[in-house]
Amino acid sequence: MTNSDLKIKTIVFILFITSVFVFASCKTTNTVTEESDILIEEPQEEEIEEIIEIPVQEEIEVIEEFEEDTVEENNNEAPSQETQEEPIVRSREQELFYTIKYTRDYTKIGYDLDYKITVDDEKKEITILFEESESDEDWKNNCFVWPWPLKLDEKIIWTTYGYAKIYKSAQDIPFNELYRCIEENPDYKIIIRGWSLGSAMAKIIARHLCIRTKGAIQIDEFTTFGDVKCWLNPFYSLKNHCKRIREYVNSNDLVTWCIPFYRRDVKNRVGDNFSIKRACQSEYHHTHYEECDFSKWEDDLED
Repeated sequence: MTNSDLKIKTIVFILFITSVFVFASCKTTNTVTEESDILIEEPQEEEIEEIIEIPVQEEIEVIEEFEEDTVEENNNEAPSQETQEEPIVRSREQELFYTIKYTRDYTKIGYDLDYKITVDDEKKEITILFEESESDEDWKNNCFVWPWPLKLDEKIIWTTYGYAKIYKSAQDIPFNELYRCIEENPDYKIIIRGWSLGSAMAKIIARHLCIRTKGAIQIDEFTTFGDVKCWLNPFYSLKNHCKRIREYVNSNDLVTWCIPFYRRDVKNRVGDNFSIKRACQSEYHHTHYEECDFSKWEDDLED
């Protein structure tokens, strides 16, 4: 074998080996590339699906559950609030004071005398109410406590100057209206009620009725709250002319302590015992008799 033939065979062998190596390298490279593509692409698709789909489903479920729970809670709470509301229950005397306190259609006459007369044909009752001190003029008259004569028909009674002044200024109009109702309904009950200054007006009109009828007519019910003293005569009493008389006072209502040397017919005490601390809130006690316990004085009421 010549040198030229050996060179040719060597070159051919090298080319063959090179071709085999290149072919094997390409095959290996393609296989790795495809496998890597698969390994890379498939996990990405699964992760994307998990990231997109799963969180969205969880948010939708959470929102729906929250709204349903909220609606159910609101539906459950509404009835419970309604059932907690209970009507206020007052005793008879508490209701009487509440009526005097919150009546708004009083008739004003003279030096601010406020009264209201009603005739109840169903209950067969004639009722006259007198309101408390409401104006500066009322409070001035409350302070005029010196003795003063007041003429009722042809009879003189003694009370304070302030009370005499107020009653006289009405020119007997409330009394004449009450008396006319009594004459028109002789079988009806006669009821007289008042509060504070109105208690003094209630007493005077009751006494006026006794004078006019010469004691022939009995007052079925006489009730006053925050009762003030107005009688100077120590020998006269409405008790002889009333079937039921109640003059309510609260020991911490200092208004009922006023006007020394004068008297009331009875004293029906309600509320707490006297204390300086409570007396400092005298205005509250004078205006909230609907909170007092009247059970001690209601036991004689007919059903």
